[in-house]
Order: sequence, then structure tokens, then C-alpha cells
Amino acid sequence: AYRYLSFRPRTVIEVEKYLQKKALKYLFTAGEITATLELLKDQGYLNDLEFIKSFVNSRNLLKPKSRRVLEMELRKLGISQMDIDSFFSNNSTDEDELAQNALKKKIKSLSLIPEEKKRFVKAISFLQRRGFSYDVAKKAYLQLMSRKSIM
Repeated sequence: AYRYLSFRPRTVIEVEKYLQKKALKYLFTAGEITATLELLKDQGYLNDLEFIKSFVNSRNLLKPKSRRVLEMELRKLGISQMDIDSFFSNNSTDEDELAQNALKKKIKSLSLIPEEKKRFVKAISFLQRRGFSYDVAKKAYLQLMSRKSIM
């Protein structure tokens, strides 16, 4: 379990599924799996709230996505809706700023498109694929274009 956790932070559910898979091969009992999970939690290796914080921060830096998409990804990883809600209620995320950050990374390739309408459509569809609403995407595009004179 320590080796599995050494590669990247994991959720409790991910580690539990991993241990259950290994239990078939090494004949672990359910009690041993539960004890291992409790030990990892007590030692601070497993903490879903810390995982959420790290996951959201990393996503916002590397590949900004909307709150809705982040919530879906976290649910897919086995995080409870209650933990997700408590994290987002304590940590606000500015969708407009996230959309602008995502678009800033795409601006170079967008500047190669000569037609304004095509550039707009590509920018909006790029942001919508990342989970942002049309209104947020349009607002981010217009704000970014008002600051950039290269387009």
C-alpha cells in the first residue's frame, strides 16, 4: 500500500480497491484491508479532503476546468459528495478567472486563425469542452481579447 501511495496521492476508495485486488492474489482478509486503511489514515497517508485540495490545485494550474467537471472527476475517483461540497463551500473558485487562464494557454494557436468568427468559435468550444458554460466562455474570451491587441 505504501508503494502504491508513493506514486501520487490516492483516495481512500482507490486504495481500498487496490488492496481488494491484491487480496485475491495474496489472500488478505477483509479485516486486514480495513486495518490497513485505518493505519494509513492514522499516519496521514490517506485523507480525502487533502486529496481534493491537491487535485483541484493541480488541475487549476495545469489544465483549468470548471467546477462542475472537477466535481464529476472527483466523484469518479470515489470522493463522497459531502466531502466535495464541504471543500467547494470553504474554497471558492472563480469560473471567469479559470476560463481566462485556460484560454491564455490556447491564445498562441488561436492567434494564427485570421478570421475573427472562427477564432471566437474555436475559443468558445475549447472552453466548453473544459466544462465552462457559454456565458462564462464568451465573457472570458471578450475580456482576454480586450487586453490583447495582437488579435
